[in-house]
Amino acid sequence: MKPVTLYKPTSLAEATQILAHHGPEASVYAGGTDLLIRLKNRLNAAPKYLVDIKGIDELKFIRATPDGGLAIGATMPIAEVQDSDVVAQKYPLLVKTLKKISSPELRNQSTIAGDIMQEVWCQYLRGNYPCWRNGGYICYGAIGDNSYYHSVMGGRLCFAVYHGDAAIGLEALDAGVKVAGPSGTREMTLEQLIPGDVLIDGRVQSHVLRSSEILTEIVIPPPKSGAVGTFQKIRPRGVWDFAMASVALNLHVQDGTISDARVIFGGIAVSPYREHAVEAFLKGKPLGGDLPQQAAARALLNSAPLKHNEHKVEVARGALASGLDALAA
Repeated sequence: MKPVTLYKPTSLAEATQILAHHGPEASVYAGGTDLLIRLKNRLNAAPKYLVDIKGIDELKFIRATPDGGLAIGATMPIAEVQDSDVVAQKYPLLVKTLKKISSPELRNQSTIAGDIMQEVWCQYLRGNYPCWRNGGYICYGAIGDNSYYHSVMGGRLCFAVYHGDAAIGLEALDAGVKVAGPSGTREMTLEQLIPGDVLIDGRVQSHVLRSSEILTEIVIPPPKSGAVGTFQKIRPRGVWDFAMASVALNLHVQDGTISDARVIFGGIAVSPYREHAVEAFLKGKPLGGDLPQQAAARALLNSAPLKHNEHKVEVARGALASGLDALAA
């Protein structure tokens, strides 16, 4: 394993100061299910300094917000969030999403923020090729084997898809996040947090956090009446595997008619992909009938598959149709 120095701060202020001191060579450590694999594989881009935030008590909580929503601390294990009665009561879509993440063992260890902030799983990065994310100046996925881990919706520098599941369901719930840094805190939506491949502090990454910042909590607005949702994830095996394509649907239904919709795809783009055209099409339509097929036919019309991954577009459309069928049943 790549040798590292481990820090164990007891406050957010101390943690962000350590991160700021070491810059991009440092990384937050909580569950470690992604980070430790990168260290074991000795990736060029793996950190030299780990900042263990598990001892910061203020980061582990599930609590109601004053407006009737919910806030979830960054270090909450995924399994504890999915098993929470209050989460199940308010946001069953989130529970459905979290239960599709990897395996029970990984959900016991992984944190909710860790799933959101995980590195991409492109086989070239994980194989320590000198790509954009690993100290090089090329995307091997754009020109090599791109059948599974790469975008069908275009890219800039890196074409690896964003594979976090939690963010797909959370974005469908209009969730936001809070971030702490040496100069204070800031808030943003999940869509703003994960724009795709961006250059931050000299590194290509999926999110906009500076190397000195920590995602501290996820904030979900109050559930709307008549909300129904589902999460569909297509993968070779029922556990472990990342999505070939996924979709989270959050519909608000009044008197049998869809009044509002969120349609967020995962596993097909460099960030969670919100399909505005399908959302607009669904509004004012009754659930059932030919709606799933009609919606799927209108999805991802601006896709730009690479040489070997055009099949992912049809898989994603099929997931959308299956999700609408499930909600109409």
